[in-house]
Amino acid sequence: MIRAIRGSVLVLLCVATLGCGAVKQQRAEENAPTAKVAGNWSGYAGFGANSTPVTLTMQQTGTNVTGNISIAGRPDLSGPVTGSVQGELLKLSLPTATLGEMQVKQDTITGVPAAGMPATLRRDK
Repeated sequence: MIRAIRGSVLVLLCVATLGCGAVKQQRAEENAPTAKVAGNWSGYAGFGANSTPVTLTMQQTGTNVTGNISIAGRPDLSGPVTGSVQGELLKLSLPTATLGEMQVKQDTITGVPAAGMPATLRRDK
């Protein structure tokens, strides 16, 4: 009986420790330096021969982002965007749709912004 209680306590402590580690990791990501996304970006979304040009222009004030996205052939997924940057995570929304989260690494943005189309954009220089 005592062994069962000790075992249960040990399991609970392990779970609590793992949970605390996940919280610390999440807080570290939330407090990471915010990526700088202001500027003009261009690239492609989709797969191989079915890929389509994408352009994105953004202005940034702190973690807030505004701008314009254009996905060729997709007027429903093009237009003015608003969003935010938290660490390396970019979240954008159109007035009529929320776009997917994208990852910012220096001069490259990757992710699946809309309609299951993976995209890679590079900062124009």
